[in-house]
Amino acid sequence: MTLFAVNQKQPVSIDFDPWEAYNDIEQHGALTLSNIEFTTTNLCNMRCSHCAVGYTLQTKDPESLPMDLIYRRLDEVPNLTTMSITGGEPMFSKKSIKNIVKPLLKYAYDRGIYVQMNSNLTLPLDRYLDIAEYIDVMHISHNWGTIQEFTDVGFGAMKKQPPLKAKLKLYQQMLENAATLSHQGMFISAETMLNQSTTPYLSKIHNEIVHDMKCSRHEIHPMYPVDFASKLNVLSLNEMKDAIRYLLEIRDPETWMLFGTLPFYPCIDDASDQELLQQLRNAKNVTMRNDPDGRNRLNVNVFTGDVIVTDFGDDNGTLSNIQKDKLTQVFDHWLASASAQSLNCHCPLFKCLGPNILVKDTYYPQTDFKYNERLMHHKYNM
Repeated sequence: MTLFAVNQKQPVSIDFDPWEAYNDIEQHGALTLSNIEFTTTNLCNMRCSHCAVGYTLQTKDPESLPMDLIYRRLDEVPNLTTMSITGGEPMFSKKSIKNIVKPLLKYAYDRGIYVQMNSNLTLPLDRYLDIAEYIDVMHISHNWGTIQEFTDVGFGAMKKQPPLKAKLKLYQQMLENAATLSHQGMFISAETMLNQSTTPYLSKIHNEIVHDMKCSRHEIHPMYPVDFASKLNVLSLNEMKDAIRYLLEIRDPETWMLFGTLPFYPCIDDASDQELLQQLRNAKNVTMRNDPDGRNRLNVNVFTGDVIVTDFGDDNGTLSNIQKDKLTQVFDHWLASASAQSLNCHCPLFKCLGPNILVKDTYYPQTDFKYNERLMHHKYNM
């Protein structure tokens, strides 16, 4: 018997990923706003060198906007199906949990919206048990090839370092929390970023995620040079392909492995790219996800009301603010922008929605994906 309430929503599974942006193409015939991500705190007990929002982390949170305003803006999004709670560490501040996180979770629960929480899972277990009934996916990052990697990189941007013993305790607590929550029935998805630091340890990381932490899914995402992670070493396309092939060889084939934001596309004329994509399509319990940022998701900061396309702080800047605009209006304005128009291509045969801005800027700065789209439509009579 689990600790969690029975939820009438269709369970998340390899056959049903509510965060897949292509769902909206199939259901609505076009990209639509169906996913809202909330930045609910600027606080965190860690300072990871690879953190996507590292420069926005603070030591004290400001007052949030009134929840009534946030509820009203959510009510105005007719196709809202998923919500993500991020930070900082959403479970770090008890004040934030009480005044922001729990109200958002209850709103989503009452409306039948799927919820993902992004957490480092290092905090006391009772905090996670307290909100477990509202969580469809507990999303964590696990990039630790060695204990030293955790103690060094996990606190790499912290000026005043905690004692080594305290760092080691957090690592052990993360492992134990993941295993306990998984045993109790929570869907935990652990993400590993492909970069120069993780690739030597992919087997160890995967085995820890699957066998020690008992996670339901292992996510693989390339790391792109943005914000806090702008100084870290990204992989070349060939290095990335080698890493993915290796993962496919050594992984546990009974565990769902999700590859997201891969920089490989059906329209790129490269034989090794196409061979790898076909290998991924044919692999057991493997899926590839179109990136939701800019396709069906906006990020809202609960303190400022600012709306951005991704949770990365330095990418496109603020699009608008919920204090003056509806989220659907912001999304429509984004889709009409030159940036979105240059990226949002679509190949129905492959269910591919093309690259996001980070991928294009990193690997394909000179590629016209809208031109490629036309070629693909002509080639395959789409």
